[in-house]
Amino acid sequence: MNVKLCVLSAGALFFLGQTAFAQTTKKDTAKTKVIDEIVVVGVQKKKREEITQAVSVVGGDELTRMSASSTGITNMLQGKMSGLQVSTNSGKPGEPGSIRIRGAVNVSATIGASDPLFVVDGVYMTQRQFNSIPASDIESVTELKDAASTAQYGSRASNGVIVITTKRGKSGKPAITYDTRFGFAYKPKDVNFTMMNTAQKIQFENEMTGLGVNPNPVYTPAEAAELMAQDHDWSKDILRNSSIQYHNLSVRGGSENNSYYASLGYDTDSGILQELDGFKRYSGRFNFDQKVSDKMKLAFDFGVTNVKTQDQRYSYNALSPFYSIYTLNPYESIYNADGSFNPTTNSINPVDLRRNEVTTDYRTRLTGQVSGTYEFFKGFTFKSSFGNIYDIRKNKYVVRKGSEIAKVYGYPDGTIRDTRSDYWSYVFNNRFDFTKSFGQHKLSAVAMFEYTQEDFGNLSGTKRVMLGPDVTDVGSASTPFAVTGNTTSTRYVSLLGIIDYNYAGKYLLSGSIRRDGNSRLGTGQKYGNFWSASAAWNLAKESFFDVPFFNDIKFRYSIGTTGNVSALLDYQNLISVVSGDYGTDATSGPSNFVGNKDLKWERKESQNLGVDVVMWNNRIKLTAEVFKDNRKDFLYAIGNTPFTGGGYLFSSVTNAGNIEIKGLESELNVDIIRSKDFDWSVRGNISMLKYNVKSLYGTATQLSLDGTTFMRVGDEPTIFKMVKSAGVDPTNGDALYYKLDGSVTNVYNSSDAQFLPGKSTLPSAYGGFGTTFRYKGFDLNADFSFQTGGYSYNIMAQNLSDFSAYNQNLSTDAFNYWKKPGDTNVLPKPNVNGLQSTDAFLQKTDFVRLRSVEIGYTFDKKFLGESLPVNSIRVYGSGQNLALWTNYTGDPEIALASETQASGAFIPGSISLYNYPNTRTFLMGVQVNF
Repeated sequence: MNVKLCVLSAGALFFLGQTAFAQTTKKDTAKTKVIDEIVVVGVQKKKREEITQAVSVVGGDELTRMSASSTGITNMLQGKMSGLQVSTNSGKPGEPGSIRIRGAVNVSATIGASDPLFVVDGVYMTQRQFNSIPASDIESVTELKDAASTAQYGSRASNGVIVITTKRGKSGKPAITYDTRFGFAYKPKDVNFTMMNTAQKIQFENEMTGLGVNPNPVYTPAEAAELMAQDHDWSKDILRNSSIQYHNLSVRGGSENNSYYASLGYDTDSGILQELDGFKRYSGRFNFDQKVSDKMKLAFDFGVTNVKTQDQRYSYNALSPFYSIYTLNPYESIYNADGSFNPTTNSINPVDLRRNEVTTDYRTRLTGQVSGTYEFFKGFTFKSSFGNIYDIRKNKYVVRKGSEIAKVYGYPDGTIRDTRSDYWSYVFNNRFDFTKSFGQHKLSAVAMFEYTQEDFGNLSGTKRVMLGPDVTDVGSASTPFAVTGNTTSTRYVSLLGIIDYNYAGKYLLSGSIRRDGNSRLGTGQKYGNFWSASAAWNLAKESFFDVPFFNDIKFRYSIGTTGNVSALLDYQNLISVVSGDYGTDATSGPSNFVGNKDLKWERKESQNLGVDVVMWNNRIKLTAEVFKDNRKDFLYAIGNTPFTGGGYLFSSVTNAGNIEIKGLESELNVDIIRSKDFDWSVRGNISMLKYNVKSLYGTATQLSLDGTTFMRVGDEPTIFKMVKSAGVDPTNGDALYYKLDGSVTNVYNSSDAQFLPGKSTLPSAYGGFGTTFRYKGFDLNADFSFQTGGYSYNIMAQNLSDFSAYNQNLSTDAFNYWKKPGDTNVLPKPNVNGLQSTDAFLQKTDFVRLRSVEIGYTFDKKFLGESLPVNSIRVYGSGQNLALWTNYTGDPEIALASETQASGAFIPGSISLYNYPNTRTFLMGVQVNF
């Protein structure tokens, strides 16, 4: 199929479903909105009609329809909100996806440097902490995009903000819900390529022998028959269908003076790797609100999660089980004749590796918050809150004694490493809120002080020579090998002021200013000021505008600044010291990292122009935004003091340059049919982006990010620089390459690498669309996501087509090489040098994915009868990752996963390797409401 046309036609729908988390029914009139939506906008809550900022909202009910329980919240958000790019770059249970708002660019080796700020009930979290919250506990997720909304979070908000509100109690008798589901997941069929079977691989090796590439002789018929007898699929020896369970019990209720919400959950996903436990999570939450008097209210929140994951140590290189699935020959056996593990052509055996080199991770997370609100008089309140997160992580890595992999590593008696890390973060917040209405005027203001501290420490000990293969306590091993550890502390102090003005709902003004201090920056640079101003005009409320089918037409404009230091680690403003041993004495000295005392805030200057249109009694909702972001002084680690022989002796973090991002976003939700027994709605969103590097540090005009992607003034960030392929000479099969002067040669030279304008890792458009259908008790929901415009160097596809790697298994694409004069659209004639690194395997990452489908039926109280103490029972089935349309060789979303594949060594999206695949999931569930 033509993916580009499919994506463009999908994007043209501009559909997005948004779910409000607080709704108050009003009388249906042409000039009155059917629903008043209360939306969390930064540190405030506002009615939808009072908002001057660019925000998007998804309700908790929408998330629970993405019911693959262990994938986490981030993956559930994919395609749900404009401006939000979520890449499901791993099918590993519990693994968070990559998340970006409005094209936030990660040019740093620091993991998470382009992540948005996550705020859960006023407490700051990392993406992994946020991802561990069960979707069933979430009331709403709000995306803050422009400066008018994000500037309220100042120095931490230039990558955007995700605000999460968890469920709270409601007055009335207890409402109890039990939700359970069971299912399985598996690795779907490879996209756009097929691996060789034994007969094909024997044929290919013989062909390479005939061409002089393979020095081994042609297989005799007897040898071929022997190999054919061992034909098998390595994926069946390594993978399985995972087993998935999910259980959640919740209760919410309250009285006139208090309310509560409580939940308990358990979910597990064994994962698709055999013999590993995969993912298990226990969770609990208790939120309580108490009205002490007419003037004072108290709130208590408590959450706990306990997560266990088990995996192999390596996820992307030659030791990855997914590398083995593709590269081990189908005629290679698991075991030798004597029963020992066959080392295979990769020198390791994946079954031995899976059984004898295992990493088990335990994380216990406690979150809590207590707050009190006192109303001095109507419209004037003071609120004080203290929230914290305590994260305990225990990690055990074992290479079992006597295993073949232990011998490969050179430590046949085994290795044990235990690591313990503790993270404690707290935020102390005090604020005054003032609201006053007089006539058609409404004035409100916020004054706030906040102090945040994050403390982290870890200690790791490694010992060798185990007592036995199953004795995995680190204290039982006899030979100490290494002890490492570190502690860090980061502190923020903030002052915030906000003022809002509203005249008759027609004219809206808002402004904010925040001053932040951060301990990571150098002396004289620790404090920064961040501000915003916004205005809105609701044309539909003007007396002269009398168009009955318009409920709202609101024009918005905002401008402001935000900051970011997430690419900066602790103490990088200082010269660091490393310790070690010299003989029998301890010693220390400066590291090769040079501190930069002049580091300053990474700053973003933003402008946003938007319009919100509501028509036909809320049946059509349209939002459109155009914006321009100038990201100034972005942080990057550069080398200095060149070292003889190449590279740099020292490096330091600096403010490296400025990037401009322009964009257009649109969201649409249409209720096509809305009646008592029949509802049908469609929704969608699209975001289109354009990037430009405006300047780099000093006199630099280009900056190497990972050797393949660069920043160059005048181009997109993460532009590719590679030798450009000129195809294959049809007369003799030679590979052809473009030289820098434009001429063509058959001699490969890496110095002929050139910039490829318009080809970067960054997509030019992305979004999602879907539909919801209900007829009486039946309901159906479907969601799609799409992306277009980005590129990735598909190393995996190149490796699996490279004839010089004849000793490993290959894809059938390797047969498509030049064989006779006149052959075109083929690989070069095979030679011992193999396929060179060129843009021939630089592939577009365009795709359309059927993200999820859910079908259900609800048995209501009328059907169940009054004698049964059950209000409703809903039975449903769902599937995730059901179809993928792409011209990419493999899964393009996995190509976006370099950040997880190589611990930040590559720019996300620059290369495609052998990562944990996205799985296809099927679930059946029952939800009972009492």
